[in-house]
Amino acid sequence: MNRRTALKTFALVAGAAALLPACSHPPAELPASVPLRHLAVNARQEKTLAEVCETILPKTDTPGAKDLSVHLYVLKMLDDCSSPDEQRAFQAGLGQLDEAAQQRHAQPFLGCSPAQRLALLQGVEQGKGFPSDLVSFYKTAKRLTVSGYTGSKYFLTQQIVYELVPSRYNGYFPIKDVNLSKSHHGQS
Repeated sequence: MNRRTALKTFALVAGAAALLPACSHPPAELPASVPLRHLAVNARQEKTLAEVCETILPKTDTPGAKDLSVHLYVLKMLDDCSSPDEQRAFQAGLGQLDEAAQQRHAQPFLGCSPAQRLALLQGVEQGKGFPSDLVSFYKTAKRLTVSGYTGSKYFLTQQIVYELVPSRYNGYFPIKDVNLSKSHHGQS
């Protein structure tokens, strides 16, 4: 055996010794894709929240909540602007959602069909027979999903064109379309 072969063999054995322990352990839960300071949400929970947001605002001829990454807005707003009690209830409710889906449909929320997801969330919205943390989670997720969608760049530039107050002046508006017999705001 020459020195070159011995070094190659040594490098191969050292590399295998370094890699084998990493292969024997199951992969740890990946963190959420957005940095969070107060919430402990993993990638699977983030995906579940994305499907909850998509069930609330599904894709039609317009983009859905998942297309606009509204779930990241929900996580960031909850992490930065909510009380610790609301954050705790949200996390507990997010964990209870899979349990509720398992009881009703014998699979986790991500495994359910869109119709099953919608039926489950409608039941949670009514609040009968579900834990209070799950109901709180759903209400918070729904409120922030609608807020995130209506505040998104897509919505404000494609659906409702936002104009700063006092907006623009239309000097060509036909006067015959104005009903002067009725008083308008600011007129007597």
